[in-house]
Amino acid sequence: MNLSPAVSVPAILLLSLCFVLVFLAPGAAGAEDLEMINRPINTDGMTGLLVTTAPFTLPRKTLEIGTALITENSHVPDFTVNTFLLLVAYGLRHDAEIALRATYVELEKTDTMGTAKSRGTGDTTLSYKWNFRKQQEYSIVPAFSLFVSAIFPTGDEQKGTNTVDHWGARLGLSVGSEIPIEDYTLGVYADAQIVVQDLSDSSARDQKQLFNAGILLPISKYRNLQMFVEYNAMGGQDVSHQYQTNFSAVTSGIRLVNERFNLTFGAQFIHRLAAGYEDSSKVFSMISMKL
Repeated sequence: MNLSPAVSVPAILLLSLCFVLVFLAPGAAGAEDLEMINRPINTDGMTGLLVTTAPFTLPRKTLEIGTALITENSHVPDFTVNTFLLLVAYGLRHDAEIALRATYVELEKTDTMGTAKSRGTGDTTLSYKWNFRKQQEYSIVPAFSLFVSAIFPTGDEQKGTNTVDHWGARLGLSVGSEIPIEDYTLGVYADAQIVVQDLSDSSARDQKQLFNAGILLPISKYRNLQMFVEYNAMGGQDVSHQYQTNFSAVTSGIRLVNERFNLTFGAQFIHRLAAGYEDSSKVFSMISMKL
C-alpha cells in the first residue's frame, strides 16, 4: 500500500517521535488521569478535538450526546454541502468507549446545466476505541489507543448523500499527551487511519489513509476557554466522490467547556489535491453534553 505524500511524511515523523518517547522517556509511578476539565467528543463521536481523535476515553458509564453542523463551500467545482451530525458516545470501561455518528446531508451543486439540490440521510458510523496505554501522571509519555469503525450505507446513492455503496471500515491508532504548564495544560494529539470500502465491488472499491494532528491550549486560568489548531490530510483515494477528494487542510477553532458542557466553533481551510478542484473551506459548529 502506497501512502500519499500529504499523509505519509507528517504521519511517519509524528508516530516515530511518539514511539521514541514511549521507550526512552522515564515513566511515573502513578497512573491517574491528568486534570483536564472536560474531554469532549469530536465530529466522529469519539473523544478528541474537532477532527483529530485523542487516545483518551469517556469515564465509565458516562453518556455524551452532541450535535454538529459542518458547511463546506467550493467554487470549482461549484457546490455547497451542509452535513448535520447526531453524535452519541458511551464509556464502556475506564479504558474503552463506543460511539455512534448519524448524518443528514444537504447538497447543492451548480454546473453548466444549472443548479441541482438534493437532501437525505447520510451514512452511519459505529466506532469502538480502546485506550490500551494510559498516560502516567506527571509524565509526558503519550497515551495510545486503537479504534475501529464500521460504516453502514444508510445514505442515498441516487441523491449523492452517501460515501460508501455497500460497506466501509476504518482502523486507526491515536496518540496524545497532556502536559501541565503552571496553571495550564497543553494537549498534543494525533491519529493515523486506514479506510477501506466496497472491496467486493470492483467499480466502487477503494482504500485511503487519513492523518490528523492537533494542539489544544487553554487560554483562560480556569481552563474552560480553549483554542486548538489541527493539521488534517487524506491521501490514496482512487475512486472519486463528488465532494470528497484527497486533500491537506488546516483547522482552527475555539471551545467553551465546563465539566459537562461543550460548545465549539471552528474553520477549516482545505487544499484539494485532485485535478479539477480548487481549494475550499468548511465551517464547524458543535455542541455536546455529558449525562
